Amino acid sequence: MNLIKRLLQINMAIVSMYCHGQGTNGYQVIGEVTGLPVGTKMYLIDGGKRKTIDSATVKNDQFTFKGILAEPAHMYLHAGRGRMANKLADILLDNRTVYVKGSKPEYDSVKVSGSDIDQYWKDWYKEDQKIGYQRYRIKQVYASLTAKKDTANANVLGKLIEELQLARIDLLKTYVKRQPNTAAGAALPTLCTLGDYLTGADYMEMFNTLTPTWQQSSFGKEILVQARKKRDRSLPTK
Repeated sequence: MNLIKRLLQINMAIVSMYCHGQGTNGYQVIGEVTGLPVGTKMYLIDGGKRKTIDSATVKNDQFTFKGILAEPAHMYLHAGRGRMANKLADILLDNRTVYVKGSKPEYDSVKVSGSDIDQYWKDWYKEDQKIGYQRYRIKQVYASLTAKKDTANANVLGKLIEELQLARIDLLKTYVKRQPNTAAGAALPTLCTLGDYLTGADYMEMFNTLTPTWQQSSFGKEILVQARKKRDRSLPTK
């Protein structure tokens, strides 16, 4: 009896995780993008699995997706498919209604609203890009100084470049710590563009920040995969 009760508790915890903050009727993606030709096929693609999960047809610039997700996922919104595919948006999607609006069918002109977890991820991205752009500009000056053999000034900028990269990693960890019990916190380590700069210890630190339930999610499992890859690369070869 104790075992059965325990299994029921685990099952309820999993259900609670995936339903928390979500609607009970599945997801809806309601889109309106000016300039999409009538009859254009739209696709929702699971970015992690590279698998199409839903499709819709454009009518009067509008389209709607409806369905149920087993758990939140990072989705690509494409107009068309194959070589003719036009990526219009990234969406951190769960079972709720989100809205996609655009003044023209171009990525930078399309905005997603209605989801706090999607907005949280994109808020992090904006902050990260500000630091990343500063680092990029300084690297250009660093390269120029190095070419001129101005070692003293180049070394100063080199240290600043390293500090900015560490600031990006700290920012990522801070965002994960703020949302340890949501899809946003669990997804960030797998959606960020810092993979080449993160260590196995960095991944494990973020993984351990998450609540146990989110550690068991697909996002949590992917964090562990990345941590193991980093660890395996650092092992000495015989």
